[in-house]
Amino acid sequence: MIQWDSLIVEMLILAAIIWFTVYLEHWTYRRTEKQKEQKERKNLIIFIDDDLKQRLRFIDESQQFKDYKPFFTDMWDAVVLAGNQSLLPFNVFQNLQRTYSWMKYYNNELDITNKSGKIDEKVLEELLQDVRKRINGSLALLKVEAK
Repeated sequence: MIQWDSLIVEMLILAAIIWFTVYLEHWTYRRTEKQKEQKERKNLIIFIDDDLKQRLRFIDESQQFKDYKPFFTDMWDAVVLAGNQSLLPFNVFQNLQRTYSWMKYYNNELDITNKSGKIDEKVLEELLQDVRKRINGSLALLKVEAK
């Protein structure tokens, strides 16, 4: 005769073991994905921080030598095209997007100035100061985010 009590207990124990194993595997997977995401976020912040610091040096050189050249924003474009901006909090992404938009605005004004053949240094200097302010604000925000 079948002992239903012992069969039910054995099946419950087996079900608990299977459930716990699946749960443990899923928890481990989530943990490794979270660690991977945090590492990618840290590297992305370092990458953007370095790019913005290079842009500050570029501004210094432009002002020192009165040699106005366009900003290269290909680094930020690469971040956006790769979809890595989703690793950043929205307020950081929004701030960085506005900072790089200022750089592109400067590039447009520089292009217009070059096409007209008349360079208005005052306007370009003011735009460079505005870009510098945006970059410094973004660097401060990235510094807080990196902690």
